[in-house]
Amino acid sequence: MSIIVAVRKGDQIALAADRMHSAGSRREHEENLVASAKLRKVGSCCMGGVGWSVYDNILDHYLGSFKRAPSLTDQTKVFDFFLKFWKVIRKKYQVVNDQPDRDDRSPFADIDAEFMIGSPKGIFAVSRDLSVMEFSQYAAIGSGEKYAYGALHALYKSKRTAEQIAKAAVESAVHFEQTCGGTTDVVVIRVR
Repeated sequence: MSIIVAVRKGDQIALAADRMHSAGSRREHEENLVASAKLRKVGSCCMGGVGWSVYDNILDHYLGSFKRAPSLTDQTKVFDFFLKFWKVIRKKYQVVNDQPDRDDRSPFADIDAEFMIGSPKGIFAVSRDLSVMEFSQYAAIGSGEKYAYGALHALYKSKRTAEQIAKAAVESAVHFEQTCGGTTDVVVIRVR
């Protein structure tokens, strides 16, 4: 599993993520993986995802088909991108199954992953059902999110920068959540 956090403070948005990957019950150590970073630049934005590792492959492959990076600068544009992404997943990437154990009472799709986007215009989180939420201060996704949220809440009003807070929140999740680990990556974006 993973932890990804985003913090907006002053003229910065910082995204931070751990580097631990797992294959079943086996941990894959970052020093043995050629590509272990969970954050990727998408034009002027940064995006990271938690859930099945194959989504990294699918997302990178899908993004590679764009001549220009997609605009992810507001809630509607982020939703539009992921709605198209979901349609392409269903049509082009047959490795993604319908979720057999999902709650049948839900009328919505279940992408079985979550995504965080930091753009010069804001912080956006995409839930498993493709709902998009915008955050004014901070957000966290992944298996260590409850520990990250505690750190984010405790540190946000301190004199620390967005980058320092995001890194500390990931380190808190890594310290307490057994499914998070490895080096912490941080990407900083200037707010416009």
